[in-house]
Formats: sequence, C-alpha cells, structure tokens
Amino acid sequence: MQNRLTMRLSWQVSEFLLPDLRALLPAESIQFFTNELDEQWHHTLLCIPGDKNCSLMVSAILIWRQLGRIHALHYSSAAVTADASHADQHQLFELLNTPGAVVNIS
Repeated sequence: MQNRLTMRLSWQVSEFLLPDLRALLPAESIQFFTNELDEQWHHTLLCIPGDKNCSLMVSAILIWRQLGRIHALHYSSAAVTADASHADQHQLFELLNTPGAVVNIS
C-alpha cells in the first residue's frame, strides 16, 4: 500500500466531497473506508496516484475549497510534512501525485 495515496476526510468534508470523488474516480483505482467511531476522520480513501486521478481529485478539492467548505489540507510524505491549505492547482497536483502521501482534509 506504500504506492497509494491516503486521503482522510473529516465528517463535514465527507458530506460533499465524497460523492464527487466516487462519481469522478474509476472504481478500480480507489477504495473507501468509513469509520463511524472516529470523531474527527469519517472516511479514508486509498487511491492509486496518477495524472488522471490526481487531476480529478484536485478539481473537486479546489471547487469545494473555493466555496468555503474545505478549510484545511495537511499533507505528509516520507520527505515532508506541510500545511497545503493554500496550495495552488499545480502544487496540489504534485502533492497528490506522490506515492505514499497522506492528505488530511477538513
């Protein structure tokens, strides 16, 4: 699973972003896990990074961020940990396209 992107969505973000990601991403490239007991992180997504998948994810994330529904994006990988809340389209694409990365969206 180290070559996969892990995306964790808060309860609030899951309500609107999860349906978009399910509709946009090919079923064979993503797995969804729900945790009803976790007070902060409701869904975890494991995704195979790639240009097409990352482009689709970036589009959905940026739209909801512009609408004020996404407030924080925290990124970590083996090399770096960063606040990506204000990352532009290109920066976010590069972050999501990193195998083994973890992105927390709230």
